[in-house]
Amino acid sequence: MGRYHGITNETYKRFVVDAGAVYKNYGETDEVLIGATRDGNTFTIEQEIKEITVDGQKGPVKGFRRVTRVTARITANFVEFTTDILKLALPGSTVEDYPETEPTHDEIKRALQIALSDYCTNIALVGNKSGTDEPIICGIKNALADGNFEVSETDGEEATLSIQFTAHFDPENLDEEPWFIRNPKEEVGV
Repeated sequence: MGRYHGITNETYKRFVVDAGAVYKNYGETDEVLIGATRDGNTFTIEQEIKEITVDGQKGPVKGFRRVTRVTARITANFVEFTTDILKLALPGSTVEDYPETEPTHDEIKRALQIALSDYCTNIALVGNKSGTDEPIICGIKNALADGNFEVSETDGEEATLSIQFTAHFDPENLDEEPWFIRNPKEEVGV
């Protein structure tokens, strides 16, 4: 009896490999590669799908499901510490010279206010896909860093800063989920 598996002659063209790169405002005129990462990055779409129940059904019924909540996130683990990355991790923060005369540092402060300008058009995780020169792009729209701010330092290792970015719905279009996946087209007949 033969073995069962999903491997085909095309499988080697369909792997996503390596950690990828994290961009702010990918594909926009102000696109920026944020910085180097370590220990990988994640793209997550959390979804709640409600089962509608009615009298008489014996179990789940086709068509009786609806999406009730979606939260899309990208979590990136940066090993670069720049003022821009630190400010991005703390939405609503400002940067001032420290000390004011003959500054040696950028001082990052916050007054607990988050402005619309603190939201990024998008944050995108751009990865390598085998079998093509085109990247796979997983992104979130109206992104804001909303996780805890935590720097991990360990003796003999480089510190990392994990930033959790969360997508936000556009109030002008609450029916469009604020995420995108752009997968390279496969060659037909290969």
